[in-house]
Amino acid sequence: MTALAAFDPQVTAINTLTGGVNSIDRALVLGQGQAQTAAARSIGALFTNRLNEARAALAAGASSPLIDSLARQQSLLVSRQERVNEALAVLNQADTQITYIKGWIERLRDSVDSYEASDITASELITEWDNAIRKINELSDAGAQTYFDAGVYYEKNLIGSNSRTSFGTQVLLAPYDSTNNTLQIDGIYLGTDYYITEDGSGDVFLSDAGFRASEDDTATIYEYSSYPDTLTGVSTATSNITVNSFDTSTGTIQFTSGDTGTIDGTVTRGGLKLLDSFLYQSAGAGTFDATAAESDLDEAESILLLAEAEFDLSRRTLETRATVFASAITGLEREIQEQLEDINSEKEADLLSAELDYSVAQLNFALLASRGNTLILSLINSQDAQEDKDNIASGKLIAGAVYSETA
Repeated sequence: MTALAAFDPQVTAINTLTGGVNSIDRALVLGQGQAQTAAARSIGALFTNRLNEARAALAAGASSPLIDSLARQQSLLVSRQERVNEALAVLNQADTQITYIKGWIERLRDSVDSYEASDITASELITEWDNAIRKINELSDAGAQTYFDAGVYYEKNLIGSNSRTSFGTQVLLAPYDSTNNTLQIDGIYLGTDYYITEDGSGDVFLSDAGFRASEDDTATIYEYSSYPDTLTGVSTATSNITVNSFDTSTGTIQFTSGDTGTIDGTVTRGGLKLLDSFLYQSAGAGTFDATAAESDLDEAESILLLAEAEFDLSRRTLETRATVFASAITGLEREIQEQLEDINSEKEADLLSAELDYSVAQLNFALLASRGNTLILSLINSQDAQEDKDNIASGKLIAGAVYSETA
């Protein structure tokens, strides 16, 4: 390979760069601008994806496996807290109705006292009594509260009954903690009802006295061979029944009417255990057994007070759990926010880092391009100044120093 001698007058920077074609000397200077533009675009492209990803991550919001786990825990606690609040609403509704029922018990007690003081007649007390047990049952039925659980609405009534022969009640399961533990709240029937099971046949008589639409409706007992599906067709108004005997301690009873004949059976009570007024008239029409009535009222009041205490205990327990849930939810929210702030800070730092790196790359490119421009212009100026001995010498010096090669 032929050596290019240093300071050879035939060897110039432009000739070397163009392969000896110096007619495009100026094209090199002009072309360098296009080359620099392309280079700048390449640098921009290299950083575009990084910048876009950093901006998108910041705009999308922060997330991480830890934050997702904390959010799931928080969501679970919020759901359980809502169920606790639903359960509290059911208990509060029951408590409201208990207050009203207690008012009717007091009203009946006052009526019995008035009867014993001869301020009202037996007939007036009977009317007041049957109307009161009707109102008590209405209040018991009004204990129902809509309860939302697992996406489904239910009617929960802790003081009502779903059966007139078993006097069964509903059960409410409320969340107790962040796991699957629950607080079971058993219903207590606070209406009043009873049925009479006939000896021998096992048929049952049920009265509608406590379930009439109004106090003016006639109270009637109906016989069923299988409750609630099969009526025997035997019924009679309670006002036409004569109670021959009734042992309140055992429930054994004998009564007679023109429709039923004489029936021997057993009375089974439910709820507050108050009976129709005719069952307090074993001494005959126009009488009322005030002693038995007062005893039943005492028991009814005891049942109410016990139910009130049990529901109050459950309510205070749930209120405590609701407070615990609220505290835990707040704690998780604080932790999530701290994690979000940390992640957002990291993402902001990533974006700032990418922008800074881009700026540095642009600056370095500008400095490099400036140095290249200076070099090329110096070489061309040395070639253009052939008449200037100093310039020729310096141009040859630069060209020879830069482009001299040895085979």
